[in-house]
Amino acid sequence: MPVTRAITSSALVVCVTAVLLAQAPVLDVKLGLWESTIVTNMGGAGAPPPIDTSKMTAEQAAKMAELMKGLMGDQTMVQKNCLTKEELAKDSFMLPQDSKITCTRTITTNTRSAFAANIDCTGQRAMKGQINVESLEGGAAYKGTMKMASTFNGRSMNMTMRMTGKYLGPECGDVK
Repeated sequence: MPVTRAITSSALVVCVTAVLLAQAPVLDVKLGLWESTIVTNMGGAGAPPPIDTSKMTAEQAAKMAELMKGLMGDQTMVQKNCLTKEELAKDSFMLPQDSKITCTRTITTNTRSAFAANIDCTGQRAMKGQINVESLEGGAAYKGTMKMASTFNGRSMNMTMRMTGKYLGPECGDVK
């Protein structure tokens, strides 16, 4: 009987440890108003646009190709957003938001200083990629990257996003 108790106790310790590790602390970031700068680069410049141009005139197709080529360089966006405890806890945190796709993430690192996950999206525009985020300055700043490869209408495209953010304060005002 003592051997059985020892094995049972060991199994219980392993199970409790596994549960505690699964609930490891999330990224240390302050809750409230943030300003994020996101620099996006879409790979595949010079490739045909990921839009069906077969029904367009040659002039329209050329304009579309030129427009798409302009989107292939670095595009910078600065935005303010409100980070709440609920938002941070959502399964969709740090996932692409698009009603035409369904994304899942597999977290590979989840510590107070780093968050990393593999992303897999299915639907009209299939995508796969990784995201890596680091908490800086005691949770008052972050930096990260997201790399995605997508397929749409049989064409492939790569996207890289470089992200930085700074904490502005605990009150969000009208910002969602």
